[in-house]
Amino acid sequence: MDEIEGLSDLPMPRFIWGFAVAAGRDGDVLHDEFEYLTHTRIPRFTCRVVELEDVPSDNEEGDIDGRIVHPDDPRRMFYITDAGMALVNFAMFDKMPDRQKLKKICDDAIANWMLRREFLEDEEDEDDEE
Repeated sequence: MDEIEGLSDLPMPRFIWGFAVAAGRDGDVLHDEFEYLTHTRIPRFTCRVVELEDVPSDNEEGDIDGRIVHPDDPRRMFYITDAGMALVNFAMFDKMPDRQKLKKICDDAIANWMLRREFLEDEEDEDDEE
């Protein structure tokens, strides 16, 4: 129980990234090819992360500046940035925030995703050297 009690002091990360894995009715494990984002602070939501092949990702400055498209229709809403990333299929758990607040959250999420990707690539490079 000490392990669990020690974990209760850890802050919840703002962004949680992962792939969807599900068991089919026949027991086969199914893996979704897309990564998902869960935003754990209000407004809480989950969405699918898409790397766009036909959008160049030459954002050397590190500033993310995306845009929210169709904010008035959650079924069609998506976020897109010139960094070659999009967030789609939003499932909002809280009231929809105003467009600028959601845009800022998504900008921060993509910046976090890029830092995470860089970290994971560095980890792979270190493993290859061993």
